[in-house]
Amino acid sequence: MEIARRQLTGVKESKMEASKTLSDFIALCHKIYAHDFVPGSGGNASIRLGDRIVITPSGISLGKLEETDLVSIAMDGSVIGKGKPSKEWRMHMNCYERADVNAVIHVHSPYAVAIACLKELDTTCAMPVYTPGYSVRVGALPVVPYYRAGSTELADSIIAIMAHRNSLLLENHGLLTVGVTMDQAFNLVEEVEENAHLHFTLGGAGKPLTREQQEDLTGKY
Repeated sequence: MEIARRQLTGVKESKMEASKTLSDFIALCHKIYAHDFVPGSGGNASIRLGDRIVITPSGISLGKLEETDLVSIAMDGSVIGKGKPSKEWRMHMNCYERADVNAVIHVHSPYAVAIACLKELDTTCAMPVYTPGYSVRVGALPVVPYYRAGSTELADSIIAIMAHRNSLLLENHGLLTVGVTMDQAFNLVEEVEENAHLHFTLGGAGKPLTREQQEDLTGKY
């Protein structure tokens, strides 16, 4: 009897934790929209929840998202229940190949997208590194070539880079970040957008950190 009671309590607690996680995820999506990181119904986000991925749906603004709109995907890519997941679901699933990734965010934040649309773009380091925080948390931001949004080619293009990084730019498209937590993934979005804003504000007159200065920050910030 006592064992059954404990098992039932454990199930209830698990459901409560999942509900709290989903509520926090909805709040994050609203925050992404409120910060103007996604126009219209663009952008997408997801979280790992046990043995499934919960992702934002296709065609619904992150600013108007409700918990009932979310779509669950099994680790084999099949949809659980109802709903149409974001067309970028393959890209998200590839990020979850890393065991430490529990959240993925893809945005079209204006300054980061502007960087991704530059004619002469260094694909190994999209923009200069201006601040210590950006150097430590982002550093040399790589860029993957343009592929149609939602395509298998785009999803596969991020695999090698995201196997050892938490952020990258999609050429002529947007920004992709991952994190152990939702906050970590969102913080990276803010870091990249701020550095991109600085880059355009400085108009080519900025003084980025040298390679030596960046290396000196390792393990000290």
